[in-house]
Amino acid sequence: MSIRSLFPFFLANPDLAYLDSAATSQKLGAVIEKERIFSSAFNAPIRRSTYSLAFEATEEFENVRGKIAALLGAKAEEIVFSSSATGAFNLLANSLGYVEDPQSPLFIGEGDEILLSRSEHNSVLLPFQELARRRRADLKFLPMTEEGEVCGWEEAIGEKTKIVAVSRLSNVTGAFAPVGKIAKAAHGAGALVVSDLCQAAAHERTDVKALGIDFAAFSAHKVFGPTGLGFLYGAKPLLDLLPPSLFGGGMVESAWEGKRAVYKKAPWKFEAGTQPVSQAIALGPAIDFLKNREHDEGLFTRRLLEAASIPGVKILGPLSPENRAPILSFVVEGVHPHDVAQFMDANGIAVRSGHQCAQILHRAFGYPSSARASLSIYSEMWEVDRFLDLLSGVRPYFLKGE
Repeated sequence: MSIRSLFPFFLANPDLAYLDSAATSQKLGAVIEKERIFSSAFNAPIRRSTYSLAFEATEEFENVRGKIAALLGAKAEEIVFSSSATGAFNLLANSLGYVEDPQSPLFIGEGDEILLSRSEHNSVLLPFQELARRRRADLKFLPMTEEGEVCGWEEAIGEKTKIVAVSRLSNVTGAFAPVGKIAKAAHGAGALVVSDLCQAAAHERTDVKALGIDFAAFSAHKVFGPTGLGFLYGAKPLLDLLPPSLFGGGMVESAWEGKRAVYKKAPWKFEAGTQPVSQAIALGPAIDFLKNREHDEGLFTRRLLEAASIPGVKILGPLSPENRAPILSFVVEGVHPHDVAQFMDANGIAVRSGHQCAQILHRAFGYPSSARASLSIYSEMWEVDRFLDLLSGVRPYFLKGE
């Protein structure tokens, strides 16, 4: 049985070359079936009711928390469920804004510095931009090479630096960042390390402890699971110190008249309201699949990079396949990225076009937007071959009168 046959999407679309997995991956059949079974057979609220179905739902939900933790090399109590990775980074930034004790390692005050890479997705950039504005902190950016890779962190991180946020894998350049080395420098200066794992989770086994990451997030729909579900990882000592920023049922031990309430311990103090229970339980098979996969993407990456030899095609990111995933953002000289995407779509290929939610990085490259082809574990070489063949015909098609 081929890996592709495990994804019902391809049975319904056998001739489509789906090259937009960096935006959203296709769902495993086992994920779809797991959610169907839960919704039809044991749909019940978690952590609140005392009948057997509710206990079963709670156990399944918490088991997935443990699976996510094991995938990241973390503990179950270090994983917080959220609506998405965007929701997780907003939760983190908003909660940091609630820290009032200047002696806390989580305190961000006036004149403190938040350092981001220029590769950060808007789901990281905007929450920390807002945190810096509210706390009157300085928001700065790490240097980058001409190919868009992070560099110069030793000089950039200083005594005022409180947070360093660097995506492990860029959704634009496809390059892995040396987060472990950056974390060592950041911790030496007393700064926290935040990493977006949305892309990395689909392409490697990221060990947050080994890399020295303090907070991280990723979303289920990037790793063959449902939409509307994400996770925040936080090192337990820090997660215990972090105050909640979303309040309601499920996260409180006891509430009293006046200004008094006692909240639950982490991670449950961050999970107010009804959680995405069916989505979380359905994710279990996808996490099992990720843990057991054996997949070498090097051949796909090298083949994709052959696009650089096509006249008029500019690759955004490193041209070496080393420390790279099969994510290729590119610009075709004289042709708008939207036209590139529509040309591909008319010929049975799905690619992304736009600024990829990374406008700062695109401006640094000197382009407002790009087109992007991104592969995953179910991708096949015929899709890449068709993509490269069509890409070579884009400029002749659009610029034939010139």
